[in-house]
Amino acid sequence: MMLSTPPLPNPRTAINQGIDPEDSLVVAHTQVYDNLLADISTFITQENPNITLDPYGTAPLSLYIGLWSETAEIVNITVVDENLLAPALNFTQEISVGVNLIPVAGLLPDTINIITLESSLGVNNYSTLTKPLPPTDAQDPLGYDLFPQITLKKPVDNPATLADGLYFISCFDRNNLALDYNANVRWFTVKDIPSNNLLRIANGHFLSSAVAQDNYLKMYEFDMIGRIHTMYLLDNALHHSLYQQSNGLLTGASEYALGTRPDGGTSLEDGVSLIDLNTGLETAYYDMAKVLDISRATRPSNAPSTDGSIDWLHINQCYINETNNILVTSGRNQSAVFGVDVATSILRFIMGTHEAWASDYLDYLLIPVDGTGTPLYDFTDPNDVNEANQVFWNWGQHNVLEIHNDAANILEISIINNGNYRSRDDALSIAPWNNQSRIGHYRIDLNTMTVQLLSEYESGSEGYSSLCGAKQIMSNGNIVVCFGGATFDGTGLAFTCDPGFSDVDYAVWDGSAEGKLPLREMDAEGNILVDITVGSGLARTAADSNMYRYNITCFRAYKLPLFG
Repeated sequence: MMLSTPPLPNPRTAINQGIDPEDSLVVAHTQVYDNLLADISTFITQENPNITLDPYGTAPLSLYIGLWSETAEIVNITVVDENLLAPALNFTQEISVGVNLIPVAGLLPDTINIITLESSLGVNNYSTLTKPLPPTDAQDPLGYDLFPQITLKKPVDNPATLADGLYFISCFDRNNLALDYNANVRWFTVKDIPSNNLLRIANGHFLSSAVAQDNYLKMYEFDMIGRIHTMYLLDNALHHSLYQQSNGLLTGASEYALGTRPDGGTSLEDGVSLIDLNTGLETAYYDMAKVLDISRATRPSNAPSTDGSIDWLHINQCYINETNNILVTSGRNQSAVFGVDVATSILRFIMGTHEAWASDYLDYLLIPVDGTGTPLYDFTDPNDVNEANQVFWNWGQHNVLEIHNDAANILEISIINNGNYRSRDDALSIAPWNNQSRIGHYRIDLNTMTVQLLSEYESGSEGYSSLCGAKQIMSNGNIVVCFGGATFDGTGLAFTCDPGFSDVDYAVWDGSAEGKLPLREMDAEGNILVDITVGSGLARTAADSNMYRYNITCFRAYKLPLFG
């Protein structure tokens, strides 16, 4: 048996794609930076520096310390509020001989912050008053997609048990923000900066694209002070995950814009682009409509389109396993994680329920096994099929990420298993209020075409997310997770983003929706060490917006040092 050979992953011809050096924001921010440098003379020293809070109007809890230095060295910086109520943040920055704009972030809102700078010249303290946070939906009900409401649900007993860093989260078309373990906001970007698929790249900057910025067709590179360094113009949306390879290339979930497919098709969100960040140009494109079966029924799916587009796959994550040269991709609307050969686009495996696949794909389906390699299920037995769907397989999954190993033909991945339906049969599906999302750690063996579930953590009743979600395994073994689509109606019943499409429509909800997203750090055994709720603070109805069911979502969450 052999599938038809997909096209080689050649780049598409660029039309408007590339870096825009004349972008007005990039030009303006460069001018601000140059002007601040020009204001530093030999008299502006560590004892009397220039302090510039939020120089670009994009990161209100960040500033520059401008000074002249006679030496090149690494300085130590501490940020804390004047009343010592929040955890102190400590980091280092490099300075050079001459003029310096030292980036500082991690300030607290609506308070006097004390910044301590320690160098070979001594120790100096500077105080800075910051503004209050922007209003939330609850504080300004006539607004929409406003600043998230942050609540500390469970404080940590012992901060020493936590991994280092701050919790960076990106709330869709609202804000990027970073929280300390007491749920204090220590950094955020205003809504002019895209918030969606936030990624810190190797140079310490961030990349992101979002609906609010030309429908994902502008990708911003920006830093912790809110300076936009590069504007990437895109011919086709980078609508979901961004991932940087070790060679610097960006891997992103992409597509053909509607009406541009060479075959005349109308499918969307079913490709992967590799992009050279030095030029902004595509170096390869993987057309998954030529790899998988576009006619296979979706489960879950999106509501019907009004423009004739077909969202049959809905790629939400992709990365390259460099050991085996395999592009690993998550297709939410097929509830499938699959791999293709990087050089040829040829299919290598499919991880997901064995139901409803055409016969040509059967040999690519992974077999669930236990630790001895013994199959767990008999897929000729309907009871086993249902059990595998309920307890093993991934449904509507997000955030498929590599757990590194160097073994040939062995891939280890972690996923957010959102758990939509847990069956292709409505009668056997799990209602949202009885459901949970899960964090799964899997081992795929391509020698035997098997998959083993090594460990799993459940969200509990407050964490069922019919969409979104992200997690990260920290170096100390802790797990940071945001169940980024947990939504409830006004009665507290777990809600689904699209009843009838992302879950069965049980017609029992009260017509309102409010996002209450659990952001947690757990130890390796799954014990919750700190629990924070990220919400909108206000239940919305269809009268408020046609997006009310997506009241607030978080697509990306990480624990990162303040500066990369």
